[in-house]
Amino acid sequence: MKRVEVSYMRVIAMIMVVLYHCFYQFATGYSMCVNLFPHIDVYEHFTKFLNSIDMPMFVFASGYLFSYLKNQCHKYSDGKEFLLKKVKRLLLPFLLWAVVVDLLLYGGIDPSHFLYPACHLWFLVMLMWCFVFVFITRFLWGKQSLWLNICFCLAFSSIYFLLGGRGYLSSLLCMDSFLVYFPIFYLGVIWARFSIVEQWAHLSKPLLWVALTVFSVLIGFFTYNKFPLHSDLLARVLGVCLTLTLFQLLFVPSEKREENCVSNKYISSLDASGMGIYILHQIVIILLLNQSLIASFVKEHVVIGPVLLFCVVFLGCWSVVALINKTKLKFIFGM
Repeated sequence: MKRVEVSYMRVIAMIMVVLYHCFYQFATGYSMCVNLFPHIDVYEHFTKFLNSIDMPMFVFASGYLFSYLKNQCHKYSDGKEFLLKKVKRLLLPFLLWAVVVDLLLYGGIDPSHFLYPACHLWFLVMLMWCFVFVFITRFLWGKQSLWLNICFCLAFSSIYFLLGGRGYLSSLLCMDSFLVYFPIFYLGVIWARFSIVEQWAHLSKPLLWVALTVFSVLIGFFTYNKFPLHSDLLARVLGVCLTLTLFQLLFVPSEKREENCVSNKYISSLDASGMGIYILHQIVIILLLNQSLIASFVKEHVVIGPVLLFCVVFLGCWSVVALINKTKLKFIFGM
């Protein structure tokens, strides 16, 4: 059983990820694009803003759903079955699409890309590490109080800054990304295990909207290069705060969940296609922008160009993935 708020959050995060990659070529540029694009300060600011929010949303939602299904729905009692499911869901698509990315974008298979994932496929490996680590340590955190779990989460967060600041971390098998995002994944685990969103259900919607607005404005300030207190770290911390606030706003009481699911078939379809959209979208963007005609149009129309690119890529990938997920080929997207 999926939580409606999890589906909504993953769809919002997916839209932001695709938007990010459609505008990113105007920020710092794609190293795999044969066509160069002019640098636009506003788009650099916009992409940094999106990047401070989209990945925390995805990772938090994944941790929350895992914990909810394990603790409230009593799933995943069989460790072997759970790990095999995640291999099918994450590692198999990574291996398949790593080959596709190399052939389409690099002109040949580079074995190092299986150890140092290329393009956007790092997310699949990082998420696999999160599931493996939280599952094998479940007997430790599963018996602790809320505050001990929060302390563990904060302690784990400090590891990245202690090791990363001294250059000890490696991107081998995405271990650096795992250390960055695991605390957010684990926060999702805590939020579901202790039913925090239900405990905070009394918070008024206007108050949550105010908090969401404040966090958004602060993230905007801290991702703006010309702002004196520019800080990517503070922006990411605020991104987590915004994620928690948005999740609370999206909360649907248990008595309304079935009705809400039925009335939002498009959200359900997008959520079910989310992994496939994530895998396909950046590949499609790069292939399109490598076409001179399309690249020229996007460069000449810097406002409408990226927006049209987003519409084409998002709707196109959604349609393709939704169709493939109805066939025996759905395993290529982890289904």
